[in-house]
Amino acid sequence: MYSLLLLFLLPATLGLAVSKAGKLSAADERIIGGFTSTIGEYPYVVSLNLTLPEGSGLCGGTLITDRVIVTAAHCVIDPDIGTLLSPSKVRVGLGSQKQRQQHFVPALEIHVHPTFQPPVSTYDIALIVIEPIKPSASVHIAAIYAGHIPPMTRLTAVGWGMTSANGGLGSVPNSLQETELVVGSQADCSEFVPGYESSDGPQICTENKLLLGKDTCQGDSGTGVFITVDGHKYLAGLTSYGANLLGDPTCALNDGFGVYTRVSYFRSFIDSVAIVGNKRTAQDGALNELDGVEADEDNDGWNNEEDD
Repeated sequence: MYSLLLLFLLPATLGLAVSKAGKLSAADERIIGGFTSTIGEYPYVVSLNLTLPEGSGLCGGTLITDRVIVTAAHCVIDPDIGTLLSPSKVRVGLGSQKQRQQHFVPALEIHVHPTFQPPVSTYDIALIVIEPIKPSASVHIAAIYAGHIPPMTRLTAVGWGMTSANGGLGSVPNSLQETELVVGSQADCSEFVPGYESSDGPQICTENKLLLGKDTCQGDSGTGVFITVDGHKYLAGLTSYGANLLGDPTCALNDGFGVYTRVSYFRSFIDSVAIVGNKRTAQDGALNELDGVEADEDNDGWNNEEDD
């Protein structure tokens, strides 16, 4: 069993409420053992401010077209009654890696993967549609990595979640944080994730013991996990949940695991929302101009590089 913590931003205070064991709940996962990202390094990362029955919640997401943001499904599901949040309850912050300097736009549509059935964590992916935006120096579009990710690969997780396992208002950063994670072995990860075979399936599994003191937790759910190939950053996963084999959800435990939704596994779902009339939005041409032709050689928003 595993458990996730729900981050509430209540009026004048910050409160933490523990979800029922084994259930996904919105606004989970934080960066621990990391550092402040360089300004402009992640212009495709957005914050999600959520209006929940218990108060306000925090998640993250990644801009993958000029109008579509990918995030975790449990971010947009009411954790108590299991229903989809109304788009009016979600505001998207973009344009800055500092939350207080972001400008916010409303969500127009929310699409949760049709197979996602909380409390089961598989298929923990959702798409949020906003009005089309024009790429700029502060707002870019991420390419999705579709290549193989073997064990021991280093990934970079980002987020605005709490930076201390003890919680508290002082541990919620204004600036985007990042930390490294290491992909775990099939043997170890299959003990934590039943049926886990590799990171090429629906989930990526990382092991804290491979890089001690670094993890994601409250406030980082849905935010991207990135892989760097030939100097380019690509979106690989989305922060989903974590715990140890005993079900202790405390982040950064030496024997803990982290589970991240593998974005490229859900290409057909993404394309069903991102492609209209079999024509991708105009962002594709801008992608190569922003990130280089090597990042997306077939001009479709995906990096298909395979390891030799």
